[in-house]
Amino acid sequence: MQCYCAAARRVARRLTRMYELELRRAGMNPAQFELMSFLRVRPGVNQAALAEALDVDQTTLSRNVRLLAGMGWVTVQAWAKDKRVSTYALSEAGVAALQMAMPLWERATVRVEGSLAEKASVWKVLEELGAAAGG
Repeated sequence: MQCYCAAARRVARRLTRMYELELRRAGMNPAQFELMSFLRVRPGVNQAALAEALDVDQTTLSRNVRLLAGMGWVTVQAWAKDKRVSTYALSEAGVAALQMAMPLWERATVRVEGSLAEKASVWKVLEELGAAAGG
């Protein structure tokens, strides 16, 4: 019996390992890279908006942000409109770390793309599935 869910999960694990191997050289993992990449284009975003954009629960996000803040790569500040709400941005060290990781991420991406015969259709399917799942 073929199971699309099982196959997708297996592929996701393999893709994740490919990116982990590359990004490890920059001292980060794919989840951290994704979070930092998002903060690069949306500095000052609050936790709820960041969790929604990354499609992660707030507990996981808090743990990842706390780790990145401890490394000096992310800054955490109280939101000007409501001091109970935190906002996040990349620090200068975070920008530098992300710049160092970018060629590694690109190398992993090239490896993935090299193994995909129909790149455009794969992206289209992934986007459609993400939309159908509420992502």
